[in-house]
Amino acid sequence: MNYDKIMNTIKQWDNRSSQWFFRHFYLMFFQIILVGIFVVFFISTINTINLASEVNNDSLIERLLLSQNTVQLMMIFLMILNSFWMLILLASVFRVRSLLKNIDFSLSRRSNNTQKGRED
Repeated sequence: MNYDKIMNTIKQWDNRSSQWFFRHFYLMFFQIILVGIFVVFFISTINTINLASEVNNDSLIERLLLSQNTVQLMMIFLMILNSFWMLILLASVFRVRSLLKNIDFSLSRRSNNTQKGRED
């Protein structure tokens, strides 16, 4: 086995192992974190709904605090949805990147083989 074949094999194994590692570790890790944040957000929302039934309508401060809490919950919910969307976009970008790397690897391997065939 010559040096070029060994290096091509190493590049191929490195590319496949990094794809596997990213697909099965990073995305799942970030999804688990986002689901945990969503659960905490959901519990907070349930508590806010319970507090809304106990707020005194005569107290301006309590109503303002409740409305501020509701607005903050909506902002957090939108940020969580944005995070899920960004994670989906990131995953698709990395899929396209790995596909392009595989195509580039295959084309460079073919061009190396045709160049060596011409030299022989």
